[in-house]
Amino acid sequence: MKRAILLLLHLGKSYTEEIAAAAAGLDLALVGLSSRPEEPAVLDGTRRHLADCVVTEEAELRSGDVEKALRELTDRGYRIEAVLASFEGYRLLMAEFNEKLGARDSTQAALRLCLDKFELRRYLFAEGLSEVRVNRLAPGAIPDLDPDTRWFVKPVRGASSFATFVLDDVGDLAELPAIQEQMRADRRMKAIFMDRYDFLVEEYVEGPEFSFETVVLDGRVHHLCVHEKARVERLERTTLEGMSVSPPASIDRELVLEGSDHVTRCLAALAGRGLTAGVFHIEVKYWESRKRWEIIEINPRMGGSLINPSTQTVTGYSLLDLWTESLLLPDGERDAFCDRLTRASQLEALRTGAPTRATVFLSKYGEKGRTIDEIRFEPPTRPPRILRLHVVEGTELDASDRGICLMDALWDVAADDLEAETAFLDRHAAEHFHVRYR
Repeated sequence: MKRAILLLLHLGKSYTEEIAAAAAGLDLALVGLSSRPEEPAVLDGTRRHLADCVVTEEAELRSGDVEKALRELTDRGYRIEAVLASFEGYRLLMAEFNEKLGARDSTQAALRLCLDKFELRRYLFAEGLSEVRVNRLAPGAIPDLDPDTRWFVKPVRGASSFATFVLDDVGDLAELPAIQEQMRADRRMKAIFMDRYDFLVEEYVEGPEFSFETVVLDGRVHHLCVHEKARVERLERTTLEGMSVSPPASIDRELVLEGSDHVTRCLAALAGRGLTAGVFHIEVKYWESRKRWEIIEINPRMGGSLINPSTQTVTGYSLLDLWTESLLLPDGERDAFCDRLTRASQLEALRTGAPTRATVFLSKYGEKGRTIDEIRFEPPTRPPRILRLHVVEGTELDASDRGICLMDALWDVAADDLEAETAFLDRHAAEHFHVRYR
């Protein structure tokens, strides 16, 4: 039988080509299980990178679908040794079956805690690792909030900045039932909510925001790379990340390392709950008025947009490659794997004063419910090394209160001149990115 990894795809999509290359490097076949996309042609490109594929009749995968697929693929000659899901909505399924297969992963209980933003905040607060006050929002009830405090609303489970906003007026909470209907109706994103559509409101942490791209193996934490969210755009009911830069440009090396140590302490507190393995995109802010770091989210997956290409540029390693390798890493190779991560880590370079490479990537977002008439990004000088246009002429954008990304672009930049680089590229993109709606 052929040793294989099972990839869980949502509506026919994942990072299939990259994960197939990672599996091949380990002499493993990559087979897939996908929920059924609206357009069957979506699977045509995906299948080219899979040794075999099973497709369900439903728009979301369930535990029974994975069990059935494992039986079918075994009958077809594959010995499935691990499950991988880059889509957050299937992360618990991944952990459930990795436990059964004996692959290295965190427990479902630990991942469920991370995915529940209300319970995670309460846990960190109880452990003395957060000072952020939080309230669950009950349907139809107006919470008793300190009027002298700025508050932030977000779903208990969510992604793509869906319905995340500063609460300027408590009356705005009356809009939550309509937003919840959006969540239930959003075919592409509904699985991420895992049948949870409730909201929380927590103290707004005023200060710059960052993300740590982190690999955990047997409880050992390796921060490979850190990005600063250098441009944040606030729309009516969402918060968009317009530009990211690595390493951070607005704070000094010592403060970045302080943030890294805080994240490590938070992960150590969660290790006892079973958060011991995986790839994580951890969002944090530096609370300037209190001179302390705060976890915003612990996402038990790789970051989206161009996080992985940026990390690979800076460190030489793909998060997808490392995640795939870590699932089946033999006991005798763990120390060597961790040594590789330490040598590659941008955070270790910052700690020792060694040189580090740098990147800037930006994202452009569209207006919900509009139809694209024309889109282009053709700068006459300094084109991006990576350019991804996610829509074409005629694309109808979803009428959704989440970030609807039209384009991502990445540049290699000078690490010793980050402020000037980010300012130039910000103007560069504003001048040359063009979108017109019908």
